[in-house]
Amino acid sequence: MFSTIILGAGKSTRMKANKSKLLFDIAGKPIITHIIESVKQAGCRDIICVVNRDSRELVQLLKDHKTTITFQKNSNGTAGAALAGSKIITNNSRKLLILCGDAPFITTKSIKSMIRKISSADACVGTVELESPKGYGRIIRSGNKISEIVEERDTTIEQRLIREVNTGVISIKNSVFKKHITEIKNNNAKKEYYLTDIIKILIDKDYKVNTNKFIDDLEVTGVNSKVDLVNLEKKYLLRKAERLLENGTLVRDPSKTEIRGDLKVKSNVEIDINCVFEDSVSIGDNTKIGHNCYFNRCKIGSNVHVKPNTIIFGSTIGNRCIVGPYARIRPGSILKNEVHVGNFVEVKNSTIGERTKVNHLSYIGDAKLGSDINIGAGTITCNYDGDKKHKTSIESNSFIGSGTRLVAPVKIAKGSYIAAGSTVTKDTPGGGSLTIARSKQVSIPKWRDRHIKGKK
Repeated sequence: MFSTIILGAGKSTRMKANKSKLLFDIAGKPIITHIIESVKQAGCRDIICVVNRDSRELVQLLKDHKTTITFQKNSNGTAGAALAGSKIITNNSRKLLILCGDAPFITTKSIKSMIRKISSADACVGTVELESPKGYGRIIRSGNKISEIVEERDTTIEQRLIREVNTGVISIKNSVFKKHITEIKNNNAKKEYYLTDIIKILIDKDYKVNTNKFIDDLEVTGVNSKVDLVNLEKKYLLRKAERLLENGTLVRDPSKTEIRGDLKVKSNVEIDINCVFEDSVSIGDNTKIGHNCYFNRCKIGSNVHVKPNTIIFGSTIGNRCIVGPYARIRPGSILKNEVHVGNFVEVKNSTIGERTKVNHLSYIGDAKLGSDINIGAGTITCNYDGDKKHKTSIESNSFIGSGTRLVAPVKIAKGSYIAAGSTVTKDTPGGGSLTIARSKQVSIPKWRDRHIKGKK
């Protein structure tokens, strides 16, 4: 069992924004959400986030994630923040993990590794080697053992050449932490209480301190400005797209493919440029995705062709479907096998049966369509009466002419034919019947002479 303290009490002044930097979205969700999810997946249920009292929006987000919140009264450094968090940790928790709240991409695997390290030591420091270590505290070693961490502004010229740096990730036995955290002094250039100083204190008292070197610096890179945010996200998304390409998916341009969520792809899938994947998305075998498409919380079947500029959100697409271009499939929609949904068609909260075609300029909302139906161009299911939504049912083997308006609630029975331009307000009998619902066409002679010329 272990507890986690996430340090998030900074003012975020370099973000030049009116909210905490931990609230900024990166790869599809807030920075702090990435961290909380990784910690929970590692088996931690006792998560404390230290914030400042001005971060009301952050406090609400943390409550939504059932995270314990505490406040750092004085902005006096990371040790003060960690101390504030430790005061509400129960004594039942023998191990403690301390994380920076602005480094979103630490993995569950690394968290577990940090916790394992203190099974045979009193504390463990997460380190990483950087090509350019500017701005980071340096890891000072005596032989192979860590001796202290020196913040950059307090380093000597020789120490600044060291490439191994502190990540801000520390695991430590809870009893050891509580016993020595108050011994930290602010004898440094900024007159702040640095959490990293506890490592020197423990070493001087002959506690066993070891290190855990992160191989991937992406896991421990923090966000301090909007420039950092954009650059880190770009690097993270590029790596995800390249990994997909290496695993056999044809990603036409990894630098122009944004996998912001969890994307699961089967074999022989092609993804064109400028596609965005958010939340949870799965794509079946032999499916082709055109350019400029957006996917969020959806399942795409096998042998599907999603044509360019299509949006699919909260929906399921069956096998051998053709969707787009410029189609919008909204939440609650199910397209069964071999469905065609064409250009400028919007589908919302509807089920479309096998081999049904909705190819042009139509709106299908709150409807259930059977199989082998042809929906003509410009068809609209009029589902909203200004107060409530109503259902439209179109049974199998029906033909809906172009420009038809189906005023819900209404049932188009099996085998119905609806004449183009009809406004249907009553159920149809089906069985091969033709329903025509148009107003009488009237032509008024010399209308222009009476109504237009007289106004000039």
